[in-house]
Amino acid sequence: MSLGDLLRRLGVGYLLCPPTGPTAGDVPGIRLHVAPDLASARLVAEAEGTMGGGLGAVLDRDVLTLASRPVPAARREPVPAGAPAELETLVRDARRRGRGTLSVRLGFDPAAPAVANGADGSVTPATAGRDPSLAALLATFDGDTAPPAPGAGRFDVDLVLAGRGVVRAGAQDALRSFAEATGLGVLNTFTAKGLFRWDSPFHLGTGCLQERDLDLALAGAGAGVGAGAGAGAGPTGLVAAVGVDADECPEALLRAAGVRPEQLLHLGLDDLVRGAVGVRSRTAVGGARPRLYRELAAVVQPLYGREDAPLNPARAAADVAAVLPGEAAVWTEPGRAAMWLARALPTTRLGSARVPAAGSAGVAVAGALGAVLRTGGVGVAVVDTPPRDGAVAALVEWASRLAGTLVVEVWGDGGAPRSAAQHRDHLAAALARPGVHVIEVPVDFAPTAALVDVCGPLVAWPGGSATRENR
Repeated sequence: MSLGDLLRRLGVGYLLCPPTGPTAGDVPGIRLHVAPDLASARLVAEAEGTMGGGLGAVLDRDVLTLASRPVPAARREPVPAGAPAELETLVRDARRRGRGTLSVRLGFDPAAPAVANGADGSVTPATAGRDPSLAALLATFDGDTAPPAPGAGRFDVDLVLAGRGVVRAGAQDALRSFAEATGLGVLNTFTAKGLFRWDSPFHLGTGCLQERDLDLALAGAGAGVGAGAGAGAGPTGLVAAVGVDADECPEALLRAAGVRPEQLLHLGLDDLVRGAVGVRSRTAVGGARPRLYRELAAVVQPLYGREDAPLNPARAAADVAAVLPGEAAVWTEPGRAAMWLARALPTTRLGSARVPAAGSAGVAVAGALGAVLRTGGVGVAVVDTPPRDGAVAALVEWASRLAGTLVVEVWGDGGAPRSAAQHRDHLAAALARPGVHVIEVPVDFAPTAALVDVCGPLVAWPGGSATRENR
């Protein structure tokens, strides 16, 4: 097994490195991109790890860093690994400890030839799919421990809370089959938008952004669900969690919903495939939507119909969704724009909205740039402030030298669009041209107060910029 083989099995689509090396060709079987500096390489890897399909990876000479969380400024001394098999063991240990980042000093040649494993002697490309034996590792790289299987017995469940681990492991089809087999509705975390279409009977909404999300999701979804919920009484059955890490679901959310530790049923990815024998729904799919869905719709739906400027954030999010091409995604970072994209971006497919559970400044542009690196196509970032200095400015300059299109929308005070129609026209024109395009869009965030009235204060991204006073 070569280093490239292992990285592909971990869902790493490409390696980032600083100008000091290594150089392209040093890691056979995996694409390598040279960033302007180490800070830029780490930021793109963070975006890939927190919002992409696998782990982000940086190779700085002989030090490999794998990340599914922001890479801390003060890192531990790299752990030595004498062979790819030792590296795999270290990754598994990092998963068990819930570290989220791992720095390893390679004691072997990363240029060692890849193992031929295709029928014709070729190396299986990363796009052929990651090793299923590592799927659970990827799903819980951020978790404290691997969740235990439910075991024998009968489990009456109110709803499923599904997080980004489901997406990272490629288990979305298994989750959908599980929902259909059990009749359970699914509340996705804000990092996993699109697990179900917005109009699917199994879709209960997007949660874990605000304090009362889970409380309201348990309230009024059908007979027997969340009796008394909405007043902190909690579920009458169990809440089944799958692929959810501590960044996505803070304790404050469980406390506000009155969910006691014994009422949280941890499902592993294998349980989805096996059908978690004994798990059954306490609700009737197709009945009344939960209060979370209904009350958020009462706030957001009228905003979609307003075309005047300055735009409201729901209308701006709908405009982005309307002109987003093909399989492109919109990338965000902690802030007011991300809060509204997580709440109001209409989702018809998984992956169109990339929202991190934790993120550094500039990670939205880094994610959009990563999309350009992968495909040479289109990347879209929506942010609160213009990308004028620091690491994000270096990313924009890097993107200007690449093939493809990078669009950065800044939702703030300035900008030319004076209506939703003009906004869509400006964005569509930028998406149609190669190069880097920064569009400033005047957005009035006053409707945020209505979201807080419904769902309580923000609990995502503690200390993030979305908590500052709304304009």
